[in-house]
Amino acid sequence: MIIIHTSAILTTGSLWGLLMYFLMPRWWFAAYPIIPGTFLVIGITEILLMAKTKTRNSKLLNNILIQRLIRWGILLAVLLLLVGVYHPPKAPFIVSFMGFFLVYSLLSVWFHLVDIKANKKKEPLAD
Repeated sequence: MIIIHTSAILTTGSLWGLLMYFLMPRWWFAAYPIIPGTFLVIGITEILLMAKTKTRNSKLLNNILIQRLIRWGILLAVLLLLVGVYHPPKAPFIVSFMGFFLVYSLLSVWFHLVDIKANKKKEPLAD
């Protein structure tokens, strides 16, 4: 999962960054690499937390809550730092950030579905 997440985020980040830099130079901003980097760190953290908890019920729910708190905390901190320090142009910043959030969210949902299927196969059948 880490390899898939890393390659998807880095590929998307590189392609979108090159597209902005060469074809839409007004949209390019120097702080852009921070956005894919943030989603890379959040995704890897979530995957590691998901792999750590293999039990059901309350531990799983606590793990999901911790993941959400970490994700939103990191996202808010990065958003505030980017806007406060770098003052990126609004439209490119919003499109880039929301695009990566969409890619990250799709990967996250897919990984959770894969994990749920894997856990179902491991569960013993009830008689």
